Amino acid sequence: MKQKLKELVVPHQVHRKLGDTLEFFEDIIILALTLVLFYVSIIAIWDIVALLMYGEAKFMDVIPKFLYLFILVELFRLMIVYLEEKRVDTSLIVKTTLIAILREIIIKAPHFKLPDYIGVSVLVIVLGSLYYIPKYVLKNKKLDFRLYKPSRKKQISAIRKKKLDRKSIQGCKVQ
Repeated sequence: MKQKLKELVVPHQVHRKLGDTLEFFEDIIILALTLVLFYVSIIAIWDIVALLMYGEAKFMDVIPKFLYLFILVELFRLMIVYLEEKRVDTSLIVKTTLIAILREIIIKAPHFKLPDYIGVSVLVIVLGSLYYIPKYVLKNKKLDFRLYKPSRKKQISAIRKKKLDRKSIQGCKVQ
């Protein structure tokens, strides 16, 4: 019994197994959120179609619904990027936030006072600079803020693959 427990609790294996297990549950949560976003997007499309086909579509009723749909599409794209690359794309988050602010401005602009316009203007300037500076000013600098780092197992398999490639090249004869 003690031998099995010792084999199970080897320090580097415990961390790797725990990390792999938590990554698996994280992927399940992200996949569930992606499916929920897809479902909500379908409902939003149906709502727009129903409004245009069966109701009296006013401009101020349709535009916020389209912008809501754009927000859902951007969130869906953000989830897909995260599932594929295991990183959070901050430019997509900033774009989605800008679209959400634009939606709120269109809906609530007639009721804004001067301080509201000033606050929204400052917010849009800050978000615009958050989008512009990393994408265009710092584009030559290699900044890597990944939350995910390849597991040790993947690193070892990549190193072994490189060694095998070198051995296969060394063993080839030139004719």
